[in-house]
Order: sequence, then C-alpha cells, then structure tokens
Amino acid sequence: MFVGNCFFFLLYYMIDPSLNKKKYLLMCLLLPLTFFVELFTDISEVLPIIGGYFILKEKNKSNIVLLNKLLLCMLTYDSISLVSSLTMTSIFSFEGIKGYGYVLFQIMLDCLLLLIFIFLYRKLDISKIVEQYSSKITAIFMIYLLTIGLFVSYVAHQYQVFDHFVFGVLVFLIIQMFVVLFLFIRITIRQREQYEQQLKRKELVYLKKYTDSLEKDQEKFAKFRHDYKNLLLSLKEIANQNHDSLLEKEIKELEIYSNYYLTNKFEYRYLKNIKNDYLKSLFIAKLYQANNNKICCKFECPSTIVEVPVPIFDCIRVLGIILDNAIEASTESQDRELSLAIYRDDKQIEISISNSCKELLLSIDTLMKKGITTKKGHQGLGLSSIEEINKKNPNMFVNYQNDPYQFATQVILLF
Repeated sequence: MFVGNCFFFLLYYMIDPSLNKKKYLLMCLLLPLTFFVELFTDISEVLPIIGGYFILKEKNKSNIVLLNKLLLCMLTYDSISLVSSLTMTSIFSFEGIKGYGYVLFQIMLDCLLLLIFIFLYRKLDISKIVEQYSSKITAIFMIYLLTIGLFVSYVAHQYQVFDHFVFGVLVFLIIQMFVVLFLFIRITIRQREQYEQQLKRKELVYLKKYTDSLEKDQEKFAKFRHDYKNLLLSLKEIANQNHDSLLEKEIKELEIYSNYYLTNKFEYRYLKNIKNDYLKSLFIAKLYQANNNKICCKFECPSTIVEVPVPIFDCIRVLGIILDNAIEASTESQDRELSLAIYRDDKQIEISISNSCKELLLSIDTLMKKGITTKKGHQGLGLSSIEEINKKNPNMFVNYQNDPYQFATQVILLF
C-alpha cells in the first residue's frame, strides 16, 4: 500500500514537471496521511486528488485542466493495478497466503507499467490533448469512471472474490470507458457546433455593422454622383450659350475622366429589396469584394426578400462558398464578369449566380467530391460542403452548369 502511494505521487510529479520543491514537499506530506486512511477505508484515493488540487492550483483560481490531470493520474493508477492483478492471477495461483517474492514481483510489474505510461505520455504529448479537451464534462466523466471502479473493487474485495473476478472487473470498466468516450465525443461535437454557430453569429453581427456603414456611404455617393452630373450639365449649358468651345472641351474631358470613378459598379438600388440583414450583409460584402478585384458585377433583385425557408446560417454558408468561388474564378478569367440575380414568387426563391472562368477541365461531379479542387493550396471542401448542407435541407436544391468559360450555379429554396 505504501509503495503504491509512492507510485501515485511519482505519477503526479512526472505529469507536472513545473512543480516546485515547496509544492512537492506539501504533496509528500499527503503520503502518510493517505496511507493511514487506506488502512481503514477504500476511499483514501480521494485525498490525493482533493489535496493535490488545492496545493497545486493558484490561489482563488479554479483550474479545470489540473483537476483533469489529477483524475487521469488516479484512473491510470487504478488501471495499472487492475492490469498487474490480472497478470499475477494468470501466472500464479491465487490460493493461500503469498510471500514477499509475490509482492515484490507485482511491485516490479507496477513499476514497469508505470514507466511505460510515462514514456507514452511524453512521447504522444498527451498533456496537450488533456489541456485541449479539459472541461467540466470530462472531469464529470472521469469521476464517474473512478466511482464505478471504486464501487466494483470494494464489493469484490468485501466478498473476497476479487482474484476470481478481476478479469470481469477489468472488462466491465473497459466497457464503461468506451460508453463514456462515446458520450464525450457526442457532447464535444455538439458543443463544437454550438460554438461555431456563436462565432458565425458574431461574425454576421460585425459584418452587418460594416455593411451598414458601406450602405450609408453608398447612399451619400449616389447623391453626390447625381448632383455632380447635374452640375456638369449646367456647366455644359453655360459653355454652349457662351459659345466657349475651349470650356466645352475641358468639361467633356472632365466628364470622361470622372465617369471611370463615378460609375455605379452594380445596381445598388436592388439591395434595398433585401430586407434580411444577414443576406444583405453577405451580398454587400461580396459585391464590394468583387468590385475591389475589378470584376464587372451585375446584381438584380426585383422582389422583396425578408425570410428564407431554410436555416439562415445554412443559406449564408452555401451562398458564401458559391460567391467566394465565383469571385476567385472571375479574377482568374479574361472577361472578369459576375452576375447575381434573385427572384421570388409564392412557391420559391431562386438565386442564380454566374461568372466567367478560365477553361474548366474537371466535370462538376468530380468537383463535388471531397478533396477535389482546381485551386492550388486548397483542400477542395467547397462544393462537397454545399452538398452536405443541401442533403440536410430537403427544400433546398443546388444545380450547376458549366460552359468552357462560364460557370453558373442555381440555388432554389422552396417554401
């Protein structure tokens, strides 16, 4: 029992190499206390976890990673004890009283298993994995495994059948471990999805603020362009009345020069028909991005769009991927054209996106496979991600059509 506790504290020390001498001495003071408590009860293993947590953590601060590491230490120690017990009962007879040689052999076996674990812990960098996935849920799961293990072990020892059923105990705990691992993976995936949804919401909030500012600037720009054109017309009229050919020539040159900078790059008035903030933010951002890349954009939306009949984040993600692909393909093409049209009736919303592109050598079916891409350094997850979202929403249909130098995507949302 005493040597077993030494192994446990050695494990603490190996897992936390930053432990200073003062904290290490305090941890060692728990050793005799744990030993004497173990003489009278089987729940003495709780002391090193609780004591170790309060000794190692910073004052007035909780440390869930530390708690998970301590629980992992205890689970590892219990697992080593079970494996060594199973090995001993397989090699030796468990009848009668055992001598010191038997005990010494099991201690050596425990040492070997412990060293193997420490080697794997450092080799596989398990510490980083523990830090990455540490949470209250992982702590609860490990506490559950420890409680089950202690209970089964206590009952087996109480009825003096531990040696006979050590294999069954080990199998039972392994099954419990896989059940807990399955639940942990399910919960982790769900939490990650929720976290991603929160990030998307925040991104869309910031995008909306940015596009609201762009929208106001565009309105001011439209007013300025209108007033500027009226001013040029007035100057033309004055020059014409005064028969000043030189002034007329200079005004014409100024008009030609300013037209390049004051041309409305896309039909901004249609954006007012997009009443959904998320969709409007996405379209404004992507159209501005296209204009900055010197792509000729055409945008049309004669009907008012308020709500879409699919989850808004799925819709935003699909349209975002399509528009990103369209902008990138247009940038690489010779014509540099992008067209976006949205039509709505009582039964559906149809979103058509077409763009110029360089010659497309791969078929659409090939591009829709995960890992297939025409872009260097990309993972090829765009169209495959769209396909996954499309399957998730039975009222969403995404169709593709490509000519040698033109690619079109049609998204239909049924009410």
